[in-house]
Amino acid sequence: RGGGGDLRRAPLAHHLWQSSQVSRGSGVRMDEAELAQRIAALQGGVVKMQVEMQTQKGDYDESLDTIWMLLASMLVFFMHSGFSLLEAGSVRFKNTQNILAKNLIVVTVGFLCWYAIGYPIALGVIDEPTKMGGFT
Repeated sequence: RGGGGDLRRAPLAHHLWQSSQVSRGSGVRMDEAELAQRIAALQGGVVKMQVEMQTQKGDYDESLDTIWMLLASMLVFFMHSGFSLLEAGSVRFKNTQNILAKNLIVVTVGFLCWYAIGYPIALGVIDEPTKMGGFT
């Protein structure tokens, strides 16, 4: 092998020392203070990238949660319409309008109950205690 050794096993400081022993042909070695500065700058950059990556991951996870909730609620509403059609097909023609109205009322009451009771329970403690649950 070359004089540098295996860089995959070498610590960061050794790698920087080896890569910067000679600066542009002048033959001057990097002093320890400059090496420490470069290491600190690299470590600061790594920490900054880790924080940024965690922020992006949190935003991505929140977006996925929102998409999943919208998809699930859409499926529930389509399930109600399918059940309405099933019930309408199971009764006589003269009772169809009553069955469809009943199912519309069930969906409406369910939505209002979720908005007034379920939404505040799902979100937990609200910022302003003077406001009621999902209302602004």
